[in-house]
Amino acid sequence: MRNILIVMSALMITGCASSRGFDRGNLRSRITDQKVVTENDIEKALDLKPQLPAPFKLAIYLAPSHPRWNWLSEDKDKLLKIGSELKSKNIISDVFIIGDAILEGTGNKAIRLAAARAGADAVLIIKGVSDIDRYNNVLGSTYFLLLTLYFVPGTVADGLFMVNGSMWDVRNQYLYLSAEAEGSAGETRPWAFIEESRVIKSAKTGALEALVKDLSVRLMSMGTK
Repeated sequence: MRNILIVMSALMITGCASSRGFDRGNLRSRITDQKVVTENDIEKALDLKPQLPAPFKLAIYLAPSHPRWNWLSEDKDKLLKIGSELKSKNIISDVFIIGDAILEGTGNKAIRLAAARAGADAVLIIKGVSDIDRYNNVLGSTYFLLLTLYFVPGTVADGLFMVNGSMWDVRNQYLYLSAEAEGSAGETRPWAFIEESRVIKSAKTGALEALVKDLSVRLMSMGTK
């Protein structure tokens, strides 16, 4: 019975022979607000006016992660670097992270309430999503030998991480900006030594670096208006 299971596993592994690619549209829908919009919603949005003081306090909220990856302290440090130059330009007076512990409920309003209680004027909501495309290259055809699973680099794992950042006025839900970035990474190793979490972590690092760069430019331009 054990031998049968081993052979079946090997057949499943060798069956992953081609890349399926990434469905960016589906991934993007998971990090952006997807709701039915009415004419009333549009009117309300047009009535909102920016009311940030100069300088303003910025809270950052990282939306819950996925079992495949987590927000790490190094991710938070990258985002907090947004404030360094902006403070010197007198655009931001303070920037800090708020966590789930002070949230009451879910959604945009709950996050804005938590940011308001922390003394922020605006809140930057960060959402991320990831995907892995795992398949075999030509060397993967040797996996039916079983032992080759441990030393033949016949498996490829491509990772994609997409991140979205939107900054909202705490007082009236005015949307100041929205930015999106993505990062990719990959590795080719023997099947037994592929670590999908490592690939996603690398892709996440690239995505956050690109997002922080974009956000810094956008926020800097706010101070020149």
